[in-house]
Amino acid sequence: MSGQYLKLYIGGGTPSLIKPAYLVGLIEKIRQHFDLAMVEEISIEVNPGSITKDKLLKYKEAGINRISLGVQSFNDNELNFLGRKHTVGQALEAVELLQRVFQNYNLDLIFAIPGQSLKSWQETLKQVLSFQPPHLSIYNLQIEKGTPLANMLEEGEIKVVDDTLDAEMYLLARELFNLHDFKQYEISNFSRKGFDSIHNQIYWHYQPYLGIGPAAVSFDGRIRFANKADLPKYINNLTNSVLPVENIERLSIKEQISEMIFMGLRLTDGISLAEFTDRFTVDLLKLYQLEIEDCLSKGLIEIKDKHIRLSEKGLLLGNEVFMKFLK
Repeated sequence: MSGQYLKLYIGGGTPSLIKPAYLVGLIEKIRQHFDLAMVEEISIEVNPGSITKDKLLKYKEAGINRISLGVQSFNDNELNFLGRKHTVGQALEAVELLQRVFQNYNLDLIFAIPGQSLKSWQETLKQVLSFQPPHLSIYNLQIEKGTPLANMLEEGEIKVVDDTLDAEMYLLARELFNLHDFKQYEISNFSRKGFDSIHNQIYWHYQPYLGIGPAAVSFDGRIRFANKADLPKYINNLTNSVLPVENIERLSIKEQISEMIFMGLRLTDGISLAEFTDRFTVDLLKLYQLEIEDCLSKGLIEIKDKHIRLSEKGLLLGNEVFMKFLK
């Protein structure tokens, strides 16, 4: 995989649990193998319970220029339900520390939590907006199979938030963010001018990326593969000069097209019809003529300025649109 790297993202997991000196060494090691001179963004995920001012200062010295903080909620009951190890008090302190050191940062929030009310969500939104952050991400809770929450759901101990309340929470966030001069540029992401996430843009624009470390995923535009998740096996492979790669997926042109549409429609600007044609030498409007006509008739998408994108209604029913192109 070759080319220009525009961002470096340190995720996980919880990389903020690692000693800063290790991260400094890691970034220096990366510099030895990759030209980071043109890298616009070096970002890291952190949790409120694992950061200190000293850590943040050392991150900055190492060249990290963007922090993504997993606040999730400003309600202790909701944090406990989600199994988060931090408290509201720690989250508040973490944001205040963050603001003293970094100008560019993101705060993550989760909504549609079982038992969460619209009022509780509104209080979380008011609290997060009081910090005047440069970037916000909001995600409705997805309960994955095999997790404790999935088991609770199967046992009838909890109920998922109904679609109506889910939509009300999402619309409330969009309304409040708009009033506070945030621009929505993706289904779940909102920023002030100049603070869009470069890291996420790589995925949404279906561009290549290189994953380093156990379980990290890479994509070259046609092939996607993952490194071994088992740390001892990962180390053993490298010790023996064997690439620790597994789950190699060679995507057909049809699969590439479907994935690009799925990712691109998440952006509020949508998909450039010209860029799509340049990449796949096919007209998107003709290739999916019936599906597009159906979505247009239902008011789920719109075609404007040589782009195809979700409508206001489509932003709420994105999965319905995506499925039409993933068949």
